[in-house]
Amino acid sequence: MIFNRRGKLADRVADVEAAVRGRDGDAMTRAVARVWQAAQQASVAELDAVLPRCVALLPQLGTGAGGQFSVLCGALVELGARPDELVTPAADGLAAALAGAHRFRSGWQRVRGDDALPDPDDPATMDDALAALTQAYDDEAAAIDAVQGWYAAGTWAMPVITLLQQSASVRASFPHRERLLEVGAGLAGERPDLECVLGLLRVLDGERLLVLHRATGRGWRVTIDGVADNFQLHTLLAGALAGPAERGLIEGLTVDPAWVEVATDAPEDRFGGTVVGSFNLVDGYGKWIWNEGAPADIPLFEDARVVVLDPPPYQRSWNNIRRFPLMSAALTVDGALTEAEAAHWLGRVAEPA
Repeated sequence: MIFNRRGKLADRVADVEAAVRGRDGDAMTRAVARVWQAAQQASVAELDAVLPRCVALLPQLGTGAGGQFSVLCGALVELGARPDELVTPAADGLAAALAGAHRFRSGWQRVRGDDALPDPDDPATMDDALAALTQAYDDEAAAIDAVQGWYAAGTWAMPVITLLQQSASVRASFPHRERLLEVGAGLAGERPDLECVLGLLRVLDGERLLVLHRATGRGWRVTIDGVADNFQLHTLLAGALAGPAERGLIEGLTVDPAWVEVATDAPEDRFGGTVVGSFNLVDGYGKWIWNEGAPADIPLFEDARVVVLDPPPYQRSWNNIRRFPLMSAALTVDGALTEAEAAHWLGRVAEPA
């Protein structure tokens, strides 16, 4: 028997649309599962065709159910659908959910004091949460909005995580970026499930760094894109600057090309092994730049993010992975400083603390 797949994904999406029109939650649950099954066998053209239809359902579903369905929309992008249609609705949904989550925390603390906030991944806690918020706001509609935001923020974050890994242009123009960072950062202590999306919102693209090597008196201007953390920055700096002294590079560094490939854009099946650090990274004020931090944490020093490369005081090593596997990174050496320029900067930066 010849199995004809033509139209299968579109038909499954039509089932979801019918379930939304009929406000039939059970039918929608079944239909969404069938969409996912069909999507994994679909062509990119089919994925592109159905994603706008799925995205159009998000406003009708609201914050709670919309957050759950947004995860499927993000999965279609991961399978190859063009992301453009999803960017604004996903950003809007996450902004609304975070605003609701912020109100939820305020209302909860008003009536429950220091009681632990409910687990947003446990729907069994929702009835108690709604009762508390209704008491806090004396308005059931406001309470429902806040409760939905608290429980849906993590699901809305998932497609946004996918979108922000797509390209520097998506990150640069992502709607509500500053508001998402501000509200999300205020909730981060209680919501570890927001760490990834907040980390991606802080990624720097087209960011210029001034890099100095104290031992040789050399310096370079470099540009970074898509670097998630300073483990990745450390690896890329070592890969770009290791080489013979006659070429103005740093001799004696041992850098496995596989480390640089993973830190750049190697697929996840290439991850594995251990990276050995080459430097101790220090900022212009002499403070250590921790690998666990991000390039955005490096402070400006006279209008430049300065990274000083010093010898490591002890051996550091870390897993050869990329924090966000779907996001490629780049570090470009734009040029070397002259001997006089490097001496000027090295004379201004502080000694390591």
